[in-house]
Amino acid sequence: MDHIISRKISNDWNLSSKAIEQYTSFFSEVIKPAIKTKYLSHLVTTIEDMVNDKRMTKFLKKLDDNGIEPDKLRGFLASRTIRLYSIILEPVNLKRRATTRHHPSGAIIYYNAHYDEKYKRILIAHELGHIVNKELLENTKDSEETANLFAYIAMDDKNKFYTEECTNYVSKSDIQILNDIINTCPT
Repeated sequence: MDHIISRKISNDWNLSSKAIEQYTSFFSEVIKPAIKTKYLSHLVTTIEDMVNDKRMTKFLKKLDDNGIEPDKLRGFLASRTIRLYSIILEPVNLKRRATTRHHPSGAIIYYNAHYDEKYKRILIAHELGHIVNKELLENTKDSEETANLFAYIAMDDKNKFYTEECTNYVSKSDIQILNDIINTCPT
């Protein structure tokens, strides 16, 4: 972190240089490396949420059909504190590029850890296409081609986001970020 920014943070928010260094180090050494392994996390989470919502609706309908009052359970499930379906990304040493193992409570996408970052995302998007076909579209004709189509659409969207939309979220400087936070989140 820039010395001027650090001093401004220390003065404006009454934080010690030790606290600033602790948070800066924690973010760069712990959080940032973990973020790097969460490939396509917005897409993964969105698909998980959609599958969970679909499964929750089916589950609650079964309760209703069997005369069980699901009111308390409905609120609990709607809070999303319970997941009926999870997608886990697992880097491994595979001979193949990637594969998905479906389980009653979710799916694990195993992808070849030796590919570069760009191709890992493509492989994961392809495998997410299989999950979308199976869980959301209930497509009995799931194929490599439809998974490729999903991967293309997802990667094209991600590419457009980075090249076109991200400019709206980027600050011109670190001092602008600090001033935006001061103006947005007053103490």
